[in-house]
Amino acid sequence: MYLITSAFGGTLGLIFLTLWGLFSLYALISVLRNHNISGGGKMLWIITIIVIPIFGSLIYVFWHNIRAI
Repeated sequence: MYLITSAFGGTLGLIFLTLWGLFSLYALISVLRNHNISGGGKMLWIITIIVIPIFGSLIYVFWHNIRAI
């Protein structure tokens, strides 16, 4: 059990944190560059991504891809 917790606290934790940060940053930049969203909509997406980062980013990316189809 110690091996699992030390792995997630060490290298895997750092990898997960880096990927999570990059994914959230990608979602924020995508929101800011999207011209189809009004100013109030952008603020709601930004707040959502900041308050609930993992789920907010996932919801935005999937919502954006569905609307692009």
